[in-house]
Amino acid sequence: MTRYAGHLFVVHGTIETLVHDAAVVPVGAEYRFKEHWRTLVGDHPVLPDDWSRRQWGRIHSAPDRVWAVSVGGSRADPYDVVVERIVNVLRRVDERRHLHEPQRGKSTIPLVAVPVVGIGRGGHDHNRGEVLRALVERLGTEARELCVDVALVTPEPAVYAAAQYARRKLVPRLPDALEVSAEELGAAARAGSLALVLGAGVSAAAGLPSWTQLIETLARDLRVTEVDFNDKNFTPTDQAELIEQYAKEDFPERVAKVVSARSRSSLLHGLLAGLDCGEVITTNYDLLYEQAVRASGRTVDSILPWASGRDADRWILKLHGDVAHPKTIVLTRRHMVRYDAAFRPSGALLQSLLLTRKVLVVGTSMTDDNVIRLLHEVEAYRQEHHEQRSGTFGTVLDTDGDKVRAQLWKGQLEWLFMGDAAPEVSGYRGVELFLDRVALHASRDSSWVLDERFAGLLTPHEQLFAQQLRDVTSGITSRLGTKWDPLVERLIEMGVRPPDGRP
Repeated sequence: MTRYAGHLFVVHGTIETLVHDAAVVPVGAEYRFKEHWRTLVGDHPVLPDDWSRRQWGRIHSAPDRVWAVSVGGSRADPYDVVVERIVNVLRRVDERRHLHEPQRGKSTIPLVAVPVVGIGRGGHDHNRGEVLRALVERLGTEARELCVDVALVTPEPAVYAAAQYARRKLVPRLPDALEVSAEELGAAARAGSLALVLGAGVSAAAGLPSWTQLIETLARDLRVTEVDFNDKNFTPTDQAELIEQYAKEDFPERVAKVVSARSRSSLLHGLLAGLDCGEVITTNYDLLYEQAVRASGRTVDSILPWASGRDADRWILKLHGDVAHPKTIVLTRRHMVRYDAAFRPSGALLQSLLLTRKVLVVGTSMTDDNVIRLLHEVEAYRQEHHEQRSGTFGTVLDTDGDKVRAQLWKGQLEWLFMGDAAPEVSGYRGVELFLDRVALHASRDSSWVLDERFAGLLTPHEQLFAQQLRDVTSGITSRLGTKWDPLVERLIEMGVRPPDGRP
């Protein structure tokens, strides 16, 4: 197995919904888990070996590869002791990596999912800043040295934003051109002007089949022997057309069954969900991106075209159908031919985003005939109505190093080669590192800044200023009138507790 430097990712979501190779679950000395950990540890988690001495260990009875880490009893253990227990888990995962196939594929390294341990009932809630600083510094160092990836996962917006801030000087910079692009995309996400176009590669990272693999699976299940997958003149859409003749009426349901086989979102889904983009278009049929968004505590208000996107804060358009609506799935040649007539408004929505938003394209090699046609129409529109070109209308993350296709789209799409982000491994490793960097630049939640529990992340001067603002807020009461409400509301949004007399 290829060994390369591990990385500390920060994910806004939940461990239960994220693809991982091992998970850390905190528990008190009495060995009673919070209810939301049941899906990971099981209903009756057996005590790990040598628990009384080590206070950490693998729960062998768990349905997943789960490691329990004690945060102490009624009196919390010192936090450096708790962190050392987590590090011991990382070292054990590293030692036994040869016994387990990585969940993200053969060329990947183990991913250990870790919550922000100790800020619930672990006794360190009042020191959230120090907790996050300790975690990002130590876990980042251990990840690099052990060649193990670590995902620090939290569903709390303030904790997620504070964790991004805590590691801002610790995350290795990308090569210059990619770093500039990551900053620009992050700024667009912060401003609410970034839209996503997602392809099959995002879901392949969760273990779902590619388009070609999906067709091969269907052919095998239906015993279709006429399909020659090595015949380049017999395209995947034509292969799907032949397979559909065997499946007859239940072809869409068979496709939906294969695509629904995976229930956890990929790291890519989690990183993309953390960008909090209001507009997303995907050619994928699965529900994993929506799941990742909901795991962050947000909602996907509308899934088009089955629901209206009017007045929605967030919507996702399923350009080629959805497993929840199998009859809408687009896969065969016939589906593609009928696509324009049946889904013209959906295509127009993609074109609208290309003209009005900064669009990030992830997980697609830009070979979909319908998508290509829509992009060419946008380019023709721009050439017809703009005297001067207004720059590219999207950014593509390329995992294959397709320099010919990059030349084909020169001037229309900014083409970023993800192999440049991680030269020693596959392009999808580069996508993970790049999106993690974009997410760091995109973080815009400030609800932790004036919360005294996070003071450990601020400089002494900033701590003094934050305290002054808290004092100002506490001095504003309802007797001063509603004219001060906008200021109070903004300070509360940044973490100040409401003053007396106010909700």
